[in-house]
Amino acid sequence: MAVQQEILTDSVLNLFGRDFVKTLALILIKNKKRATGTLIKSLDYRIQPTARAIVLAIEAEDYLEVIDSGRRAGKFPPIKDIARWARIKGISQDAVFPIARSIFKFGIKPTNVLDQTANEILNSPALAKKYEQEIGANLEELITKLFGK
Repeated sequence: MAVQQEILTDSVLNLFGRDFVKTLALILIKNKKRATGTLIKSLDYRIQPTARAIVLAIEAEDYLEVIDSGRRAGKFPPIKDIARWARIKGISQDAVFPIARSIFKFGIKPTNVLDQTANEILNSPALAKKYEQEIGANLEELITKLFGK
């Protein structure tokens, strides 16, 4: 039964994972969340079988969570990271502490890029057709393996 499950899930999950990472990268760029490209280059996925389900885990630099969920006010962000970001963006280093203080006071609004990505994929007729074709091909392969030609 495990081989049958692999036939039906692995290729579809790999296809979905690649599409999710590619779409997420495009949405990050569209939302102007690209400074060095490090975050986009770090995007990847991993298929994790668990006792109850097969999970598609998205891997990325830690700060994707801050970009996606935002940051609540009341805690200073890492000054070193803001200084690096400011340098990349051509912003004066004199602005680093005021930026950090503003983040401390007001936080950072969430972008919800992960939800945007999921919605983009789930509402795409072209991708739905692609997944249907992949599932159909996998079913055909499974039936051939189980029952012969």
